[in-house]
Amino acid sequence: MPERQRVAELVERMSRIAHTLQFADGLNPAQWAALRYLARANRYSLTPGALAEFLGTTKGTASQTLIALESKRLIRRSRAASDRRSVAIELTDDGRETLARDPVRHIVAASANFTRDDQQTIAEGMALLLSALQREQGRACFGYCDRCDHLRAIHEHTHGKKYSCGLTGDELPAGELTRLCVNFKASD
Repeated sequence: MPERQRVAELVERMSRIAHTLQFADGLNPAQWAALRYLARANRYSLTPGALAEFLGTTKGTASQTLIALESKRLIRRSRAASDRRSVAIELTDDGRETLARDPVRHIVAASANFTRDDQQTIAEGMALLLSALQREQGRACFGYCDRCDHLRAIHEHTHGKKYSCGLTGDELPAGELTRLCVNFKASD
């Protein structure tokens, strides 16, 4: 069997296992994925539209997921401070506590059997595969600010460099550099 076919079959089998694991704690796989996303997204990406794009679903389906999470008091929706027409989403304390029991932790535990180098190789390979699929499907390639072509160094100060987003012009706090962004552009 060609290796590319083997990769496809392994990804599909792992996807089925991961999907089955996520019917847990009264949530379904889409709700778990939404919680994980919201915990990792930056301020520009905490919107229903960005969530829909990340999940690869419609805004209506993402909205239903958010309604379910809000009814379980795992998230809170409010009007965005920057644009009162937009909705901002955040995890509640209950949402963070629930996420601590994320069933995907079983996959994390299984990967502990690999060396750090092996984990890095697998992660990089999976990221390349995902990126290729996203480009092929015309989907947004979410990524982290610290790896984004929009990232700009403002200046250095006593506590290190300060950064801004070249797309929005906003200063980026250090904690936001490692958060997912809907506006990500891969560095060449």
